[in-house]
Amino acid sequence: MFDRGQLGLRAEALAAGVIRYRSALNAQRSLSVVIPAYCESENILHTLENVTRALEPLDLAHEILVIDDGSTDGTGALVTANLTRFPGVRLLVNERNMGFGWSYRRGVEAAALDHIVMVHGDNAWGWETLRDFFGHVGDADVIIGYTRQMHRSRTWRRTVISKTFTLLLNLMTGRRLKYFNGLQIHPASVLKSLRIESSGYGFQAEVLVKSLRLTNTYIEVPMDLIERKHGESKAFRVKNFVDVAKTLRLLRALESTAAAGGRAVRVSGR
Repeated sequence: MFDRGQLGLRAEALAAGVIRYRSALNAQRSLSVVIPAYCESENILHTLENVTRALEPLDLAHEILVIDDGSTDGTGALVTANLTRFPGVRLLVNERNMGFGWSYRRGVEAAALDHIVMVHGDNAWGWETLRDFFGHVGDADVIIGYTRQMHRSRTWRRTVISKTFTLLLNLMTGRRLKYFNGLQIHPASVLKSLRIESSGYGFQAEVLVKSLRLTNTYIEVPMDLIERKHGESKAFRVKNFVDVAKTLRLLRALESTAAAGGRAVRVSGR
């Protein structure tokens, strides 16, 4: 049995350990922003404006990588023509359309900084919500964004599909996450070590589930979504539904064979 003095010392030691852990995370505050874009000529410059404006006042070393996934509408040429406006941007071009997940993996391989986030090229996030999200780098190993009041910014059909997908994944993994397909900031060393099998819209869930098994802590951050004003969403394609179904089967198999332990825990943010 511990007396009160011993318990007090143990509590102080635990608190000191948490402070040291967060201090170590904050010492590595740098961020690679990966922006996959497929036929987003109407949105890509607005996306870059919001990302650069969000990063500008933050004490955060950063780089921005645009992955043009074989666009046929001049998306890549538009980025190239505006590199003087966005000097921190680097453009990588896929010779043909390789898919969302493949482009993300290419961006991860090319990223040079300590943390990595993917931001869609469809201008779905304003600079205010991006600035708040990016500002959490260092608060935990994994920063998970979720859409605040999704029903106000998504159609009822897409909201139901998203909520159902989240429910299924939480049942499979035993977690209570608010969203698996939002923006996520991961340690670069973890992402570069992962073997990601999904290639379409299911890949984000696979990345998150596997990353949380290799890290210690995470926080969830609410974000305000802007529904796209230009172009058509690529989410509701048959191949994406097929890929999501494959991802669910893959993660179910992973959870059924994975050993206990190695699960990140939720911590409070700033």
